Amino acid sequence: MFRFIAIAIFLSITPFGVSAHHSVGAFFDLSSPTTIDGKITSMRWRNPHVLMTIEQSSPDGGVQLWQVTSGGPGLLQRFGVTKEIAELGDRVSVSGFPTRSGSQEMLGVTISVAYGSKLPMFPSPLVKRFGLDLNPGVHITEAAAEEGTMAARNIFRVWTYGRTMDRPVVNPSFTSQALAGQELYNPLEDDPALRCEAQGMPILMDNPFPMEFTDQGEKIILELEVWDIERTIYMAGDQNAEAHRGTPLGYSVGHWEDSTLVVSTSDVDWAYFDDFGTPQSELIESVERFTLSEDESRLDYEVTITDPETLLEPLVVSWHWKWVPGEALEPYNCTLVE
Repeated sequence: MFRFIAIAIFLSITPFGVSAHHSVGAFFDLSSPTTIDGKITSMRWRNPHVLMTIEQSSPDGGVQLWQVTSGGPGLLQRFGVTKEIAELGDRVSVSGFPTRSGSQEMLGVTISVAYGSKLPMFPSPLVKRFGLDLNPGVHITEAAAEEGTMAARNIFRVWTYGRTMDRPVVNPSFTSQALAGQELYNPLEDDPALRCEAQGMPILMDNPFPMEFTDQGEKIILELEVWDIERTIYMAGDQNAEAHRGTPLGYSVGHWEDSTLVVSTSDVDWAYFDDFGTPQSELIESVERFTLSEDESRLDYEVTITDPETLLEPLVVSWHWKWVPGEALEPYNCTLVE
């Protein structure tokens, strides 16, 4: 029952060149905000999504079972939302958007528990439509913030994803071959998230979870919370480069240009360019630029992607991360949705 919605939520992570809620809107009717009130009869609090079943009284005196899916626990806990907010049998009010299919499934954006305040369940600009503002970082203690401040050096710290509302919209120019590949993609069967399979480069970088740079001299380690992934960026080449080729993460070589870390990645073996099944080829290459702001509060990101079999012209996409002192990476521990 949860399988359909689980795909939709993973697609809500803004893919390259797609406006913030394009993919969510493909599955959910964002023009029809709705609220359901009822009793929680089941709850699954694991990445990649929080899933609930809510029993609501129907107009004819019977009951309706609503399947509700929301953001992942790793994101929710950063807004002070944990599984302790409610238990089985508790009455809650969930606001969000129903599926376009007309089934009793919905994207849960906010939740209110008895005698409690309204909380975000899908941390995104969508919460504003239900009268709620996001307040990230409430889980960070003063001690953790102080420790994080003392340890930060250059880009070597934990970075928190900037909000999607700040991102410009860029539309890729796909080849006819890539467009044909999109038509063959069936998200209900082909989406790697259904198998808890980590994404590859370069789409991997476009996710709403924190990341951390660690300096190891001749290489830089970039850890991403999503999928518990670790990228290696070689700063002085690598004598064993062949061992790193032909993998989903590819082979990355970096250098500094003033305060900007420039990373070139090639030899990527990953099937999809985006969350819509657009195929990418083994010729895909990316050049990433990570630029630290003067006050060190922001890390600007620009990536230029080329792939002659997928793109008619190079694609340039940009966004940023913010520094939240005391933020730390948490285990992702993706669990297959039953």
